[in-house]
Amino acid sequence: MCEKLTIILPAAGKGLRLNLPYSKEILMLKSTMALIDYSFNLFNNVDKELIKFVIIINEKKTDIIKYLSKYKCRFNISFTYQDPEKPEYTGAIKSSYHLLGKKNLVLLPDTKLKLSKNKNLFKEVINKLEKEDFTFLFKYEKNFEVLKTKGCIQLNEDKKVVFYEDKPKSGFEIFDGYWGGFAFNKNIFFESLNFMEKSTLKKSLNSNAIQKTKIYNSSVIEIEDYLDLGSWESIKYYMQN
Repeated sequence: MCEKLTIILPAAGKGLRLNLPYSKEILMLKSTMALIDYSFNLFNNVDKELIKFVIIINEKKTDIIKYLSKYKCRFNISFTYQDPEKPEYTGAIKSSYHLLGKKNLVLLPDTKLKLSKNKNLFKEVINKLEKEDFTFLFKYEKNFEVLKTKGCIQLNEDKKVVFYEDKPKSGFEIFDGYWGGFAFNKNIFFESLNFMEKSTLKKSLNSNAIQKTKIYNSSVIEIEDYLDLGSWESIKYYMQN
């Protein structure tokens, strides 16, 4: 039997781009599909005992708990609150540390992704984490307007990660794409999250900081399609295509 995978969904954000009177993650795009359902659907064919979900919320987003009750017989789901002293998505993930498993995957619950060649996400992540401690779900991208809103990644000729910057303001030409999720073994949790957090919070990092983490020289899992559904513009695009 494969080892369990913990899927972490940070859902404690304020959703300012959509400005809904309820949690954006439960915005219905189809009659039976809310934003957060796309993350769950990636694991429809995975046995319940092999995975668990951890959802991080804040005190104003308990409507997510009610909505996800529809999965109570299908998936194992735990909820926890984001520590208000731990900001951004990295702080949300850090707030879930007590619920992590040995192998963990972070997905953003207002996005929709598809792996290349219809590969199975569960199997790809488990196999990758058996060999390495960290991996990004990676989407090739060269559009500067897209890159400035993402966690950007530079790869070497062997398709290994050599540099990372969250939402860069310049130097876009060095990046090959961005992440749509990432997976890690628990033993390198703080090493990797602290590095990513400093980049997100725009704290000083020297150019070699990544080399002190297992993110450096890690291989990636390629994403074929990725759509951020956290804005009305992207939702309109999705509904029309």
